[in-house]
Amino acid sequence: MKKWKVASAIASMTLAGLFGCSSESTDVTSPTSISEKTEQSEGVVLVNAKGAKTHLAMYRRSVVDFRQFEGQVSEDTEGASIDIDSVLQGENFAIDADVTVEDDSVYTIASAGVDGDAFAWIIQIEKGAIVYSWRENGNSEWQVFKTNMVLSRDILNNIRVERADDMVVVSLNGSIKAAFRDGVKGSITLKGKFTIGFDKKDKDKCHCHNGHVDQIGVESVDEMEEGSEMGDVVDTDTTEAIDDVVDSTEVVDTTAELPVTEWIADWNFENAENLGLDATGNGHDAVVGEGSVAGENGIASFDGRSGFTIALDSLIKINEFVVEARVKPTKFGTMQNIIVAEPPGRGVDGWQLRIDEGVLTVHLRDTDIDADDWSIFPGKAMTLDQWCEIRLERSIDSVKLFQDGELTVAAAYHGDLTQMRYDWSIGFDGMDQAFHDRYFIGEMDFVRFGKFEGFSSGTVVPVKERLIAAWEFNEPQFIGLDRMANNSTHYLAGTPRIADTTVSLDGNSGLRVNLSKAFLRNTFAVEARVKPASFSAMQNIVVAEPPGRYGDGWIVRVDNGVLTVHFRDADTDGTEWNVYTGAELALGEWNEIRVERSADSIKVFQNGELTVNAVATGDISQLGYDIGIGYDAMNQAKHDRFFDGEIDYVRYYGL
Repeated sequence: MKKWKVASAIASMTLAGLFGCSSESTDVTSPTSISEKTEQSEGVVLVNAKGAKTHLAMYRRSVVDFRQFEGQVSEDTEGASIDIDSVLQGENFAIDADVTVEDDSVYTIASAGVDGDAFAWIIQIEKGAIVYSWRENGNSEWQVFKTNMVLSRDILNNIRVERADDMVVVSLNGSIKAAFRDGVKGSITLKGKFTIGFDKKDKDKCHCHNGHVDQIGVESVDEMEEGSEMGDVVDTDTTEAIDDVVDSTEVVDTTAELPVTEWIADWNFENAENLGLDATGNGHDAVVGEGSVAGENGIASFDGRSGFTIALDSLIKINEFVVEARVKPTKFGTMQNIIVAEPPGRGVDGWQLRIDEGVLTVHLRDTDIDADDWSIFPGKAMTLDQWCEIRLERSIDSVKLFQDGELTVAAAYHGDLTQMRYDWSIGFDGMDQAFHDRYFIGEMDFVRFGKFEGFSSGTVVPVKERLIAAWEFNEPQFIGLDRMANNSTHYLAGTPRIADTTVSLDGNSGLRVNLSKAFLRNTFAVEARVKPASFSAMQNIVVAEPPGRYGDGWIVRVDNGVLTVHFRDADTDGTEWNVYTGAELALGEWNEIRVERSADSIKVFQNGELTVNAVATGDISQLGYDIGIGYDAMNQAKHDRFFDGEIDYVRYYGL
């Protein structure tokens, strides 16, 4: 039998906040919208199925642990009674169990804190009904919520009770049977034991002799942070919105003259004695903030350890602006900043113009819209040791980027970027963020900042995909860095190691990425470059897979040396996976993989060769669990779920 292992991110939480409350409104109706009839204590507010689904969609889940049993479970069964301090260490929770009952008497699936003098709850089955009971403390009366009769005897059923803020949702075999708000408010403490298959409410009654818990999982339930969504592309000739942001692969030349710009600051590096002098005379001089910057013949040289800072001033805190620069990168890396107005942490507006692994990118953040995330607009790949002229135009509702006269970004972006608090920087971010390579390496001829006076002409040919996340393993000190900035992770299973610019996985390691709204989509593409060291069953490359038999999900994995992709829309597929088999991978060699799921097709490419071409059905966007790289991230110890070998990159695109 397997002992409970509490994930480190969950273990740091306290039981005092196990049950929170929410002020969010949800559709409320009679219980007949979910089940024929329910029985409940006074004070609960019933919620319909649609309202419950909408509410749960705002949360992501992580499996704390999973346990299997054989035969009936009692207080004497090993692992069936655990101290409260070691499980359910989350603000919200879900219990997911496969259960069989033999008669109509009460059977306990799980309980928490009933032997203590504080808050407590019990999940039971009685006469075919699922019963959730709770009390606020040892002196208060028990409150009860009971569904209608939904279970049959002697049949294995999956029962799920999930609590997200003050809403409790009861599901049977993947379908919501009841949902309600329990009215519990304030800080709550649990004391005593967490039990499986019995309860400790009454000394002479265990409620454990007439049923069997086959397997049970405990999950943490966390509200998803608001993710930023890329704005629609704007065709400036027609002013009609286009669906996707331009990718670096398709651009249109423009030879139209640029509008005259009133420059607020011009750092042309012409003054050898004061290299960062603002040539406009407005006094926005750049001073060396780190290392030393060499200057010769009007060219500033950055060695990868240096940069300028510019004092923040009200004259440069504007929402509509133009940036021009002429730069020659001599080495590529991660987050190579050209000029940035970037906060070091969260909660502040900012913008960035930088190079990410050779691709020029624009990053914008209005915290009122984006919260802590960045809206990221990739431009075109740059060329080492060649000069590139850059122009960034930011209007009140859009952004354009030109590279050597080519329009490489034309996108809608609303918001106000003026709530800045930190000094600006040239050549680095100036915020001492040592966990990544943050320096520009190369030469700069000039950097200018001015008022926006109108867009340059030119339109863009949109493509159907945009890069959303890119884990490229180029930073040894930050293995889970997403160079697109919004989906990085510090959650590591086992001991992933950086080997040069790849991540090495030993068959017991992986990375867990928090589910964000960026992944809640039905059409997408996944790319990976992998070198397997050994083959076995269920070697996951990247997965968005629920831990049980219910819910939407997708998987890209290797099964005994053969690439397979799995998709499931719970509404149309039920508990079954749609499995598509590709070709064998080369052992000990690099394999390039691309999986595309469009609205009507599924395509798999291996080293450029099409190995799967099938019809796509359903909608698999209703994800609820974290993303796993190198493993399934759901602690499913029943099978070999780890990839063994090296991964060069994993990239996720929106289609």
